Amino acid sequence: MISPMRTVILSLLAFCLLTPMAYAETASSLSSAATGSGNSVDIWAQRQERVGMFGAQWADFALVQKSWVTKWQKAHGKLTAHIDRCHDDVRGANRDTLLPVTLQCYRGQLMLERDSLTNERSIVNQWPGIPAASKKAMLGKMDALLSSLQPVVDAIDARVFTSLDAFQNVRANLLTQYRQPYWLASARFRADAALTQLDDLLLSLHSLTQEGTLPPAVQEKILSALQCYETAEPLLVAAQDAETLEQSSKNFALAFTTIAPCPALLTEAKALQSASSSSSPSH
Repeated sequence: MISPMRTVILSLLAFCLLTPMAYAETASSLSSAATGSGNSVDIWAQRQERVGMFGAQWADFALVQKSWVTKWQKAHGKLTAHIDRCHDDVRGANRDTLLPVTLQCYRGQLMLERDSLTNERSIVNQWPGIPAASKKAMLGKMDALLSSLQPVVDAIDARVFTSLDAFQNVRANLLTQYRQPYWLASARFRADAALTQLDDLLLSLHSLTQEGTLPPAVQEKILSALQCYETAEPLLVAAQDAETLEQSSKNFALAFTTIAPCPALLTEAKALQSASSSSSPSH
């Protein structure tokens, strides 16, 4: 948060609008969490432990992450264009040229994927706020996939594949043994990253409500927003712990969809705060 308490709502709103997180079924009582009763001490302590120095680390990492997104978009565009060209080449191939055309197209695809994965690995390794075990799991699946690509490229260069069936078998093995585990690890990592950002936001909102200087109407809206964002945790935890890519993606997508009402609550809080400030007598 970059603003004093009186204007922090605006920066929180911007954070929320830019963060692809979500909420779903109620995880815990906001009134209990906000007043410090029940098991709220454990909840907030767990959130603080997870977040750690995330805020300060993210400030330094954000530019690196933004640059990587730009590079990824360019790489994705290049890969898409390559695949489109290959589809045309394969359709135009005859019986004698179909195998070599297919192999060279796939070789080019693997080389582009390798470069993109190498860049992604560097970013994942630097990503703040990710538990060590989760980051290790993600990097392990990435390394396994990266290591599996070069032998296929070498086999193509050595003309090991003498039939499309042999090539298709290798490609299928690459999919089931390396690509799909990497996709699942990526989905879990995404949920991990979102959960850290969510907890950082929850802690910021909670701190704001504890200062005791907000007008009652603003306090109420902030508490409602806190509850809205708080209930994202079960879905993100489920996405993080999912055993299949489908389950992880489903929970994350549902979280993203159901978070829609949360920023509006902060918009209302900001409007109430502005109205209260403008109506206050000058000193």
